[in-house]
Amino acid sequence: MSTSYRITIVGAYIANGAELAKAVFPQMNGEDMTCDSACAVVTFSTPQTPVDLGPLVRVEVIPSP
Repeated sequence: MSTSYRITIVGAYIANGAELAKAVFPQMNGEDMTCDSACAVVTFSTPQTPVDLGPLVRVEVIPSP
């Protein structure tokens, strides 16, 4: 069962979703990722612990259907 995470920045657009995702999850290595200016979504095969980048960077677990 995979685990997906939504990464957002409060009050700002995401200029480079891949760089943001790599900062939040340094262990990223080819996982599925989608991003736009509002959020980045990363899917891992196992649960991960995100790096705390402060209160403006939010990381949420997306419930599986």
